[in-house]
Amino acid sequence: METSPKEILYHRINEISESRILKKLTSGEKKGIIAEILRGCIPEIAKLGGDSHENAGVFAESLCHYLLTNALIPSQRKITLKNTEIDIVIPDSRTLDTAPRNSLVIYFAKTSSENAILESLAKLQNIQPHKENIWIVSKTKLKIPYKVYDIDSVSSFAGLIDDIDGFLRSKPQPKFKIFRS
Repeated sequence: METSPKEILYHRINEISESRILKKLTSGEKKGIIAEILRGCIPEIAKLGGDSHENAGVFAESLCHYLLTNALIPSQRKITLKNTEIDIVIPDSRTLDTAPRNSLVIYFAKTSSENAILESLAKLQNIQPHKENIWIVSKTKLKIPYKVYDIDSVSSFAGLIDDIDGFLRSKPQPKFKIFRS
């Protein structure tokens, strides 16, 4: 049975240790630990059969979801809004619908076809009209007018969580009320 990109990721997480990863994420060493995960996984992902862009996209989406969850960054994954599938929306679909300027959409390109990627981005722009708030994660660098993080360049993808953090800090945050019973 062939290994999946997600299995490669979780094997690497176990090798490094989840506690060490969490410590690095909370101590401001996000880029370093993400780069360490990538360096251990990219060669293994490259050995998998099938479409290399799809494998890299599945891996990157799984890693991003893991990092967002552990960095306590609010997000929703794999949702449909107005008949359009969204890979990840930050902070949530409600904010995207009511205040799109305060919301970020992350699209994982799982193909090398620029036409297919542009078609998906056009659909996303129907629900996120602020093009600068649609970020793409791709196996390789794309020459399109969007913010692109490529997995083949460890330093590019390693900066994603810091950039998300910066985006959120620049936006108004919801006020939570705590009620005592």
